[in-house]
Amino acid sequence: MTTPVIVKLIVDCFKNGGKVLIIGNGGSMAMASHMMAEFVGIYTNSKALPAIALNDIATITAIANDTDYKYVFSRQVKALGKRGDILITFSTSGKSKNIIEGMYQAKMQALTIIDMPRIKGTTQEIQENQLHLTHEICKLVKQYFK
Repeated sequence: MTTPVIVKLIVDCFKNGGKVLIIGNGGSMAMASHMMAEFVGIYTNSKALPAIALNDIATITAIANDTDYKYVFSRQVKALGKRGDILITFSTSGKSKNIIEGMYQAKMQALTIIDMPRIKGTTQEIQENQLHLTHEICKLVKQYFK
């Protein structure tokens, strides 16, 4: 998926009253929080855009303890997602069971899924590319909501 396509999907989602849910593990979870902060606060002077990083530690540990760690995102998507929303996933491998389960649940609920692109390389190179892409996406989305 190219940057212009990702930006259009996100802009259309926000314009239509939808929200963006964002997930990731470890450093990718930090990236999810960073993107949320850009949409909700820093990047939009005139409008706070509805984005949620699904990284509340109490929620994650409760779900992991009561069911299984692979459901920590899918349960939250099930509770918070609706048709017209977007799920953005950050992953360096694309193989994490909890990310895959979250994507499956999003598909079941007719959310648009944006799996942040991964270039070949080390974990650090993938994350650096995803961070650069995050800033570019947020900058372009911001232009629509000045």
